[in-house]
Amino acid sequence: MLLCIDFQPAYAESFDHTMGALRKRLRKASSKREEVHFIYNEVFSLEGEELGDPLPRILHWCCRERLLLKNTRMIRKNFGWVSHLFRSGYERNVARSILRHLMDNSLSLSSEIGATELERIVASSHDDFDGFWDCSPAAWQEINSGAIAMPFIFEGGVIPWIESLRTSLSKNKGEIVEVSGGFRHRCLDEMCLLLEAGEIPYTLNEAIVYSLQDEEPFHAQNSDFPSDILVTKDSTPFLDLGLAIA
Repeated sequence: MLLCIDFQPAYAESFDHTMGALRKRLRKASSKREEVHFIYNEVFSLEGEELGDPLPRILHWCCRERLLLKNTRMIRKNFGWVSHLFRSGYERNVARSILRHLMDNSLSLSSEIGATELERIVASSHDDFDGFWDCSPAAWQEINSGAIAMPFIFEGGVIPWIESLRTSLSKNKGEIVEVSGGFRHRCLDEMCLLLEAGEIPYTLNEAIVYSLQDEEPFHAQNSDFPSDILVTKDSTPFLDLGLAIA
């Protein structure tokens, strides 16, 4: 299974160097009838600025760029649901645990978690709870303001999507989710945090991961997490978009 994160016209200059490898990988996925989830941004700023692309523009661009999208599921999302203060170290553990709690309890924002429960989550995710409390006031402020959240736009819903991944992996023993796209420490990392919170094993295909110029590579959190979320049939259909000539 291949996840393609934010390969779309709005960011094309940043991943131009990956296009050859991306075409090759999508051609392989098509020939093997492998699931491809094409996850893209279509959001606007508060000032009305377009921060992504509508689906028709993306499909036209895919056709022009000869990207073969067979057995592809197109998923619209937003971005910016996990503060950058929680992307590494113990803080990442805290963000992962909070996201898992939001999923399990049908909550939307970290600010909706009660103080006692929030302290329990942080204490169970951080080796030095007192130190985190004393040394990370900005992180506490971010948590209490709701800066760790479920995406407010995620087509089909995050939980059904996670469950669909788990269902697919259970049918194909030994398969692991392959993640590609970008930006490495932005949207792609937020998607990886969702996978980690949902206990979905994954790996990064570095050949088709793109970054901002000043970003450093990181390695995927590639653990085989135990599954404790009920598996249900995903209600969002797959699209068979034979948009390009191999």
